[in-house]
Amino acid sequence: MKLLCVCTGNICRSPMLEELLRHEFEKRGVTDVSVSSAGVGTYDGAPASEHAVTVMKELGFDISGHRSRQVTPAIIADTDVFIALSPEHGITLAFQYGADPEKILTVGAGIPDPYGRNLATYRSCVELLVESLPQLLDDVNAL
Repeated sequence: MKLLCVCTGNICRSPMLEELLRHEFEKRGVTDVSVSSAGVGTYDGAPASEHAVTVMKELGFDISGHRSRQVTPAIIADTDVFIALSPEHGITLAFQYGADPEKILTVGAGIPDPYGRNLATYRSCVELLVESLPQLLDDVNAL
């Protein structure tokens, strides 16, 4: 199964969630799931935001090598499940990119975008992501 985490710029929320999910699957011994990320309003090649790298490093993860990528029709066609970081991202995936709405999950009620905010905001964001993991994993398994 191929999972795609989707936010706007693919430099904060989605790369953090990508790494957290990848770790959860590895920890559980799940080998038939791949996790990646992309953005609906970005360009290819931007690094993860400095604060995203910092908060993930505090949790023991290194996302410093991450580079953003824009959602494309090819990425949509090659994805089994989409994980939207907000309801708006899910709507964009369905209506602008033609993703199957039944394959789109939203993280809780949505995770606020920390972009441009302080380190404390990024820490709050990653805490919300970590808290959302059990339900998100259940939702992925239910598909």
